[in-house]
Amino acid sequence: MSSTASASLCAETSYTSPKGLQFSLYCDQDRTSVGDIDNAGADNVEDCLNQCSMHPGKACGAAAFDSTARKCFFKNSTITEVGAVTREGWTLGVANRTQYQPLPTECSNNGANQQSQNGLNFTVYCDQTVNGFDVCPDDSPECRAHTESLDECLEVCSTLHPLCTGVAWDPSLQFGYLNCYPKNTTARVFDNARGSAGDGLRCAKALLEVPADDCPAAVNATIVASNNDSFKLSCGEDCPGNNITAQHASSLRDCVDTCATYTQANCLGAVFDTNMVNGYENCYLKSEIGFTTTQSGFTYALRQTNTNDTSSDNSNSPSPNKSSSSKAWIAGPVIGALVAIALIIATIWWFRKRKASKKEVESTESASTQNRWLGHEASNANVLKYGPVRSELDDAGAAPKYEIGSGGHSTNAPKYELDAESRPMEMDSTIKNGVVNGRVGGSG
Repeated sequence: MSSTASASLCAETSYTSPKGLQFSLYCDQDRTSVGDIDNAGADNVEDCLNQCSMHPGKACGAAAFDSTARKCFFKNSTITEVGAVTREGWTLGVANRTQYQPLPTECSNNGANQQSQNGLNFTVYCDQTVNGFDVCPDDSPECRAHTESLDECLEVCSTLHPLCTGVAWDPSLQFGYLNCYPKNTTARVFDNARGSAGDGLRCAKALLEVPADDCPAAVNATIVASNNDSFKLSCGEDCPGNNITAQHASSLRDCVDTCATYTQANCLGAVFDTNMVNGYENCYLKSEIGFTTTQSGFTYALRQTNTNDTSSDNSNSPSPNKSSSSKAWIAGPVIGALVAIALIIATIWWFRKRKASKKEVESTESASTQNRWLGHEASNANVLKYGPVRSELDDAGAAPKYEIGSGGHSTNAPKYELDAESRPMEMDSTIKNGVVNGRVGGSG
């Protein structure tokens, strides 16, 4: 490799990995066959040093990258730049020694409970550890973390996805820079796996309380949040992706309230993970409405109303009323049914009238007759009024298509609305859907 190419791999004199371990860089240098732990393939210098910072089982204090072979050689924590030899195309990275200094080992809260910032409680065990049951095994250590204290390690566990049910913490750093090991197992297995350990090792067991699955069985059920916003519920469904944030919720209502009152972004819905399969933070606020998937123990709550939406586009029109908006879907079908009955009566009467008459009735008289039957020209203000009605024989005998409410699909069909002066007509109180009782023609 040319000297120009090798120099470009070491344009900087230092590098900090995503896990926080700092390295000093030395271009065209290597500590050949000294302090080797093992080696692995790497795409570039950064990849090599990132792997060193996450190296499991034994602390990696330096790494040498061969740009020709694209290979990374991991060195133990005793290696420094002293004694390095010149090798073109190689880069030596030496970790900051102060970051590998052992951390305090004092532990005064053995058997006591300790709470994370988001409310998850743990029981702490001094001079004990748990082998195995790692959320991130040695061959995939990305979700392990470096922490300066057990407290920080507990914070990592409480916010981890998937679920973390405990941790092991190593203040000695002898097994690697990432010294916080999240675990995932039952409380009983965790207790059985605990064993005595030296070097100040500690472990902690999460005290999880699984919320009840309180999603109602009713299809298209709704729930009203604390600010009166309504949410449509879909039990057993998840809506992946588009998360604003995740927080812990002890119930479905708690999760819905979190979405309804969230002010940092527009929350359009939430997913509640009852069993906390994906983590203690089991309430996922959504910024977009995407596709849903079947997932047992999950509930998708889609926001139907939003009291925080005060956009100028709607400033000149009355704000939607929760009662009237929920009744609109009832009014449409009822009005449609009344129209259909009226049309049948009008059509039968019209045919009988035509048959009995010896004189052909003009089309204008027919229309007037129909309008009188439907109350279009009635003087009584309490009679329901409808717009122009077309005969079943109009359009060369084709039956008309009627649009019911706002849900019809025919753009050419007439729309029927209740007259503002019409007499209220109440539906039977037994007609319900979910949580809504409707009235036709009333103000609600």
